[in-house]
Amino acid sequence: MEYTLQPEERVSEGIKRIIDGKVNRAIEHIDGDMDRHETVHEVRKRCKEVRAAIRLVRPVLPTYSKENAHYRDAGRRISDIRDAQAAIETFDDHIQPIMSERDALSDETLADLRGVLVDRRDRLANEQDLNGRLSAVRADLVEGRNRIDTLPIATEGYDAVAGGLRKSYKRARNRMEDAYDDPEFERFHEWRKRIKYHRYHCRLLRQVWIGPMKARRSELKTLSDVIGDENDLAEFSMMMHDEELFDEATRATLGERITGRRAELHRQGRALGERLFAEHPDQLVDRIGSYWTATREYDPQL
Repeated sequence: MEYTLQPEERVSEGIKRIIDGKVNRAIEHIDGDMDRHETVHEVRKRCKEVRAAIRLVRPVLPTYSKENAHYRDAGRRISDIRDAQAAIETFDDHIQPIMSERDALSDETLADLRGVLVDRRDRLANEQDLNGRLSAVRADLVEGRNRIDTLPIATEGYDAVAGGLRKSYKRARNRMEDAYDDPEFERFHEWRKRIKYHRYHCRLLRQVWIGPMKARRSELKTLSDVIGDENDLAEFSMMMHDEELFDEATRATLGERITGRRAELHRQGRALGERLFAEHPDQLVDRIGSYWTATREYDPQL
């Protein structure tokens, strides 16, 4: 079933169903014949979805810290390899188009730069034994799956999710303020993570009122993509300089274009973020709580 709590099910049942489905899906990715780098990406996404579901019931789940750390550490086993592939995707999606539009670098030079990134990724995957790491992640997932049925979620109803929803929203709201007070990479990176958790929570709660929740998730996805692009460009720039991947002149040219594009993304993110996080956390939780009550107590179709 989909990644959302259903009105007719208890919260504890729904959370366990969702976690079980995502864990099984991650195992299927590893066991399947998908490209190994795509497998890494999909498995990490499933781990994040599991962690978001756990975070939604965090205040009423005594074993939250253990479960969250378990899936976090599973994803970290393959994070370096994913980052190396993400650098190639950033180059394809952002760096190359910027350079081509402005004729900053020749097509031949761009092709050579991409080749350096591919060699870097393949070398890292070989050094870290990608298949071995995926096998270890699979074992982690099976171990976590064995505990799903006994997750001690202590409360039902909206009280089971209100605290987790409030925390994810409040953190995203506060991290936005931090990022624009001091626009360093780490602060925007932290904001992006909190945006994504809040977006996952809106997915999990979409049935409280499908139309408005879908609209909010869509805008959060747009914001997540904008800040995600900013993060990807910042990470690419740091990697390029720290590892001295290209010659000095090329790094200078790329760095100038990246800095300009990041500034544009900062401005885009501010306008959307101020709208999405305008409400005080208590107001948002009360509003969605009213949707929850209307759906679960008064909807004639239930």
